[in-house]
Amino acid sequence: MERSEIIEKLTPIARAIFESQDLVLTDDMSADNVPTWTSLAFMQFLTEIENQFGFKFKMMELFNLKTMGNIIASIEKHMA
Repeated sequence: MERSEIIEKLTPIARAIFESQDLVLTDDMSADNVPTWTSLAFMQFLTEIENQFGFKFKMMELFNLKTMGNIIASIEKHMA
């Protein structure tokens, strides 16, 4: 799956979870620059990703998912 396809599928999920219909995904997007990126919202986001893409994140993987760029890279690995 191409990175652009991943972003296309992630965008509506992120907009719903982070409650911002004009949200544009960037690699540096994180809890530091998205006010609604709380720990609960983040876990909901990861759960929706797992449901939409059909895989489960490994526990050790979760520690590296600090930015949207990290999340996209992880999805790319799972979808390869």
